[in-house]
Amino acid sequence: MQKFGILAAAALFAAAGSVSAQPGDAAPDDRDGEVTRQQVIERADRRFARLDLDNDGRATSEEARQAHAQRRDERAGRAFERLDLDRDGSISRAEFEQGRERRGELRAERGPRPGLRRHRRGGPGMRGERMFGEHGFVTRDQLRERALARFDRLDLDRDGTLTAAERRQARERFRQHRREDGRRPD
Repeated sequence: MQKFGILAAAALFAAAGSVSAQPGDAAPDDRDGEVTRQQVIERADRRFARLDLDNDGRATSEEARQAHAQRRDERAGRAFERLDLDRDGSISRAEFEQGRERRGELRAERGPRPGLRRHRRGGPGMRGERMFGEHGFVTRDQLRERALARFDRLDLDRDGTLTAAERRQARERFRQHRREDGRRPD
């Protein structure tokens, strides 16, 4: 059970970065941004809305796979549009090279981005059994409840806001736990 809590904390770190992407808030990769309970609720609601494709109030693993495929296709379409500079429906070698140069320039401008590793391990079905439970679905309220439980475990001073310091402490506890289990910390 403790392993699940640690894994849930890791998921909240990812959520915390995405939550802070609200207009006027910290950037998603800003680990110094604060995250409130209300932001966690809003993010859980947005996530549920993306998952519940048929709007029946229940998100299933099949809907999650479909939503994942839709987002992947949308990202691929946007990437193609960015590379197809002359809008002729194909990407020439020159357009591809220009795109690569632009990416390199943007990365150089941004500088190093520590702690932003994205690990894809098996796609959307990785946590499926736990997320969708024995009934094969999850409701919005269940998703909210789980997100808030993770938030409450990390909010050490119980002030309703996750600070950068609290998030750092939780990350270190997570890494320590992984080291004790004999796994790599990152």
